[in-house]
Amino acid sequence: MSKFSLEVEVLDPIGLHARPAGQIVKLVKESGLEVTIGRPGEEFAKANSALRLMALKIKTGETLTVEIETSDEAQAGEIVAQIQDFLKG
Repeated sequence: MSKFSLEVEVLDPIGLHARPAGQIVKLVKESGLEVTIGRPGEEFAKANSALRLMALKIKTGETLTVEIETSDEAQAGEIVAQIQDFLKG
């Protein structure tokens, strides 16, 4: 399996809070894939736990890296596009 790394920008005025974190967790669990999210150069959190995501204390305007383990590049792109949509607020 390959690992795809794509970037998203947090546009929600509140940052990464409970609602988008919950949406991301639901998406990841439905996909069945290993997905991690974090700031470039820092520790990443598994995206299957809203608490882990919220513990990152992501603020508005930050750019995050989403890493997805899959052999399907189109699927990775679709997941990242949905995550970006959740982070628009």
